[in-house]
Amino acid sequence: MARQMPGLETDFHRRVAEAMRLAEIGEIARSEAISGSQTRRSLHHSRIELLYEMAFLRIFVGWEAFLEQTFLRYLCGYSSKIGTAVISAGASFSPTLARAEAAVLGGRDYVLWHNPSKVVQRSQRFFSRSPIETVLLSNTARLEALAIVRHRIAHSQNDARQKFDTATMTIAGRRYRGSRAGAFLRDWDVSATPSVRWLEQLGHELQSIAGQIA
Repeated sequence: MARQMPGLETDFHRRVAEAMRLAEIGEIARSEAISGSQTRRSLHHSRIELLYEMAFLRIFVGWEAFLEQTFLRYLCGYSSKIGTAVISAGASFSPTLARAEAAVLGGRDYVLWHNPSKVVQRSQRFFSRSPIETVLLSNTARLEALAIVRHRIAHSQNDARQKFDTATMTIAGRRYRGSRAGAFLRDWDVSATPSVRWLEQLGHELQSIAGQIA
């Protein structure tokens, strides 16, 4: 009988909620601060935006960790509410998580999980069919755009700025002054009912995608 996937989706949901709470607390502190107070002066918009960037980084790191941990467990033959992965012909499931990780690393110190196309390719090396491949293929464009937002927070090169501007045009239909990721994440998604900030919208999207994987 296949081993059951632990509550990785639940853990990811919790991490997303905690990250979004960080930005929310910043908004509450600013709105409740007395006009002219040190708190009000210190929590100006650019600093609030930094909280949004930090929150998104925490969400995306959680997403990458979720992908890695579900991948390793599918490689060990675990079953989730979605089902199981089908191992490639001539291959076999790993008996332990450590062996699965070693197989994925292939002698490297680490592998990256932010690029959905790369993760799909990795999945195709080990599985003839897996929930991870199926779901990532259906959401590749969106996940690539979110990875670009993450990259813009971490990097300041012109390439990161240009790709970020393209990503926000795709997601929100506009560019943001200075290519500021925090300004985008704090902005409102007016297409949602009721409107929500983009940080919350994107966090919920990742939660939904995670729920389709495990």
